[in-house]
Amino acid sequence: MATITPESNIVIVYKGTDEFSARILKTKLESYGIEVSFTDDRDSSYNAFGYVYLRVLKENKERAEEIINSTNE
Repeated sequence: MATITPESNIVIVYKGTDEFSARILKTKLESYGIEVSFTDDRDSSYNAFGYVYLRVLKENKERAEEIINSTNE
C-alpha cells in the first residue's frame, strides 16, 4: 500500500516544456534512490502550452537539485 504524503512535504525540482528531458532526469534521480513524481500539465491538444514538472519530497530537494545541476553542466 502506498504512503500518502502531505502536499506541503513535496516540492518542484524541475519545470520545463520538454517531456523527454524531464523523463531522463526522472530516471536519473530514481537511479540515486530519490522517489520522483512526474506531472504533465501541458494542453493535451497541442502539448505546446503548459509545463511538465518533477516533484520530490522536501527532504530530497537539495540532493535532487545537485543531481539535476550536474546533469546540465
